[in-house]
Amino acid sequence: MSDHSPSRRGTGADVLTAVLLWFLDAIAGIVVLLVGLGNSDFNMFEPDRHASMTPVFGYVAAFAGAVLVSAIGLYRWGYRVSAGGQIVAAAASLAFCAAGLSGHLTL
Repeated sequence: MSDHSPSRRGTGADVLTAVLLWFLDAIAGIVVLLVGLGNSDFNMFEPDRHASMTPVFGYVAAFAGAVLVSAIGLYRWGYRVSAGGQIVAAAASLAFCAAGLSGHLTL
């Protein structure tokens, strides 16, 4: 019989992968946020209450979706800690979007 469960990776390699992915997620998240701010009507030097922040949170939500897809791949390759870290990073990004869209976050 063949076992279809993913093989588990070494803990050291898994933790190192998780740390490196969190570092890359932080850099990519900041870049995505800045790109979203660049494509919106937001100007931090002349605040406008009517400027739409929806594109910014749309970009960040798309980034969170990509992070969740990477977590699925990591889990299938046997990187359990890294997959959990990616899920936490995606949840934090989605919480940022939810707080921004609900009006509880001011940029």
